[in-house]
Amino acid sequence: MFRIAFITALFIASSSVAFGQKSASPEEMATKAIKEVIEEESRAFWARDFKNWQKLWVHEPYVVWTAASNTGVRQFYGWDSWKEEVESLFKESPDPIPYDGDVKKYNFNFRVYGDGAWVSFEQDNKGTTTYETRILEKHGGKWKIAAVQLFFNANEPEVMPAEEGVNE
Repeated sequence: MFRIAFITALFIASSSVAFGQKSASPEEMATKAIKEVIEEESRAFWARDFKNWQKLWVHEPYVVWTAASNTGVRQFYGWDSWKEEVESLFKESPDPIPYDGDVKKYNFNFRVYGDGAWVSFEQDNKGTTTYETRILEKHGGKWKIAAVQLFFNANEPEVMPAEEGVNE
């Protein structure tokens, strides 16, 4: 009798825990997936993994990548232009750049509009702060990056990011 009461109580307790958990909303699921894409793209870029990096981008002529600092602006318009720049960079600097422990993203803000999203965040790379924006689109059910903006901290030394290699 005690065993039946114990098993029944255990079943009721586990059921209330399982059924009491709130499932993630569609917006929460989208922001989680978008954040994962941003993180995967950065990791692939820093690892110099072109094959996986390109899978996370929209391959259209409207893609844009922009970096601005206190010394100027660099921009690449269209997937072909941006892809060629990254291929060239990876050939010139093929060694992976440390990422784990060195790079931290924080202060995320998400705006999800159906199959489109706008995200801003800050990134710290060993004391260098960038203020970043991503525009993403859903293609084939997967989020992909269509635009990037990087704004380097005004306290940066007067060196354009491209002079030291594209820094994402």
